[in-house]
Amino acid sequence: MNDEEKILLRKAKDLLQKSEKMFSAVYSYFLTPAQQMFLSEKGEFSGVLTFEGGYEDAERRLGRICTNEYNRDDGAPIILYSVRATDKKAELSHRDILGSLMGLGIKRETIGDIMTKANTAQFFCHESVAEFVRLNLHKIGHFTVEITEADFSEVFEPKKQSVSIHVSAMRLDCITGESFGISRTKAAEFIKKGSVSVNWQICPDVSREVKEGDKIAMRGKGKIELAGITGTSKKGRLFVDILKYV
Repeated sequence: MNDEEKILLRKAKDLLQKSEKMFSAVYSYFLTPAQQMFLSEKGEFSGVLTFEGGYEDAERRLGRICTNEYNRDDGAPIILYSVRATDKKAELSHRDILGSLMGLGIKRETIGDIMTKANTAQFFCHESVAEFVRLNLHKIGHFTVEITEADFSEVFEPKKQSVSIHVSAMRLDCITGESFGISRTKAAEFIKKGSVSVNWQICPDVSREVKEGDKIAMRGKGKIELAGITGTSKKGRLFVDILKYV
């Protein structure tokens, strides 16, 4: 366990005690997928820890700790903001949005997922900094923006493109190589150096068997979801449908 994990575990235990003492559900700040996985594997949080990120496909989510089903719950402290550039030709990038938010002096853990669509973007924000962000976020990159609160029902759903690939086996290196258009050897190199995650957990095992529903992300390349095996060729190769996030 490294120092960051020790700090995360200590904070989660503090929330556990707070929930027991206050008889209410309590929430963390936004956690990365790896942090969520880490806490999920700790026995002391079994049955009391869930995660909420604002929508079904959220990667960054708040940890919700509730020690009793009858505890008070005021709801997840999340605000969804929509920002629109006044220049209709503007392209708001994820990097520029995050950079502008961090430029306000807030911590990364107070911002959840960021979604973009041409000159408009959305991001989830922790209530503790929401008002500050609303009053101070005026520009993203070189573009002037207008910020408004949005309803969760209006969240941009991630776009997915259905693609069919064929592989010799459901190994991580095979699937990763075919999905991202690189050789199996190159895919193995990326996997071994920690650039590939399965279900938000870094996986250095090139021979790991992956299955339907698994989400695989490669740093700098993107993310896919395995939809399922659709058939087998005469030579025994597998036809696999994937959903590519675009």
